[in-house]
Amino acid sequence: MEKQKLLVALDEHSISTELVKYLGKIISGEQDLEICLLHMLPPLPPQLREFRGSEDPGVEEQLDREKDVVSQRWTREAENAARPVFENAISILTSAGIPPNSIRRIAGQLVNHEDLTDDILKLAEENACQTIVVGRSSFPWFKETFHRHLADSLVRKATGITIWVVEQP
Repeated sequence: MEKQKLLVALDEHSISTELVKYLGKIISGEQDLEICLLHMLPPLPPQLREFRGSEDPGVEEQLDREKDVVSQRWTREAENAARPVFENAISILTSAGIPPNSIRRIAGQLVNHEDLTDDILKLAEENACQTIVVGRSSFPWFKETFHRHLADSLVRKATGITIWVVEQP
C-alpha cells in the first residue's frame, strides 16, 4: 500500500506551531503517512528578478552569471532563515511519535504573494500529496471583511485533493 502524503503549510506564526501540535496528536502512531513540511520562501527582490542586459553577448553572459550567484546566495539565506520553522515542526512531530524518516522538508519559492494558493496546490501535486493541512486564525470582524485567508482560498480552488483547516481562535 502506498503511503498517504500530507503537505503541511508552515510559516513563522504561532498558528503553525499549534497546527503541528494538533497534527501530531491526531496522526501519532500512523505508519502509512509521509509528512511534507512546506515553507514558502519570500519572492526574490525585484533587482534579482529583473535583468538589465547588454548589447554585448559576452558582457550579458557575465552579468547573467553574476545575477545567478547573487540569487543563489539570497535563496540560501532565505532557506537558512526558514530552518527554525522546520526544526520546530520536526521536533514537535517526532516528540509525538512520528518517525523522522516520515518527515520531509520543502522550501517553495514564491514568485508573488497573489500566487500563493496556486503555488501550494502545484507543490502538493508535484509531491503526490493527497491532503494539504493549513492553519487559520480568526480575525476580528472588521479585519475579516478585508482579509482573505489562505485556507479559504485553498478550499475554493482545490479539486481532487483534501484540505484540512485547523482553526485557532
